[in-house]
Amino acid sequence: MKKLLFCCLPLILIFGCASGSFQVSKKEYQTRVQVLGVLPLLVDAGSDINYPQKDLLFDLLARSAAGKHQSLVEQLKKKKGYFDVRPLSVSPELTALSLLSAGSPHDESGRPLGYALDANTVAELARQNVVDALLVVVFSGAQVEETRRSRTMLETLKTRYSDVLATAAVVDRNGQVLWQLSGADSFQALVLQYADFDEAYYNKTDLVQIKNISLAGIERVLEEVPDAEGRRQLPKMYQELFAEIASGISPGLLDSLR
Repeated sequence: MKKLLFCCLPLILIFGCASGSFQVSKKEYQTRVQVLGVLPLLVDAGSDINYPQKDLLFDLLARSAAGKHQSLVEQLKKKKGYFDVRPLSVSPELTALSLLSAGSPHDESGRPLGYALDANTVAELARQNVVDALLVVVFSGAQVEETRRSRTMLETLKTRYSDVLATAAVVDRNGQVLWQLSGADSFQALVLQYADFDEAYYNKTDLVQIKNISLAGIERVLEEVPDAEGRRQLPKMYQELFAEIASGISPGLLDSLR
């Protein structure tokens, strides 16, 4: 699943590993982005994916993601790195259609390299909501080449597996990308397929079948929460995704590391 096992530098171990990459200096980012607008989580229903119930899958994901950006706003506000962080009240379906129309290129392994966001839509959203920049988080299907292990960790199979990945970008009102989480840093939101090593073992064959996880199984993953008492928890997948984004674009934290 999603990395990270080691975080390289001792200082970074203190503050956590920053995610994504800045396209401008951190100082310039802080100067230019005082008010950040956070869009609802978008689903690219037109993305390429090898899954038999693609439309139902994306419908399920869209329902699950509805309203979750409010929690991301709360996390960013707690970091105290912006003058204001505002959740935007727009239709995620219509916004995805206009904002993501140019699509996203992919790297050799099949991971999205970031969307070419429609500049007119960005400018209009920024103007209407009086923000310096937008945070855009997109779920999309991808066919990713990677090596996966069996439950026993003894067998491996390298091939292309269908996943749902999340990318994110902070883009200013002129359409310039200031920070991006994409490519090798893309967040593995949902694993849609698995290699059935057990079937191959019991049938005494080296041919390992790739099988699809059911929609019911995916729904359970989307609803899975960490074991904890007290108030209702955000599902685990969203917790991990939002933690990566917040660690990547929290200027107060970045100041400490300079």
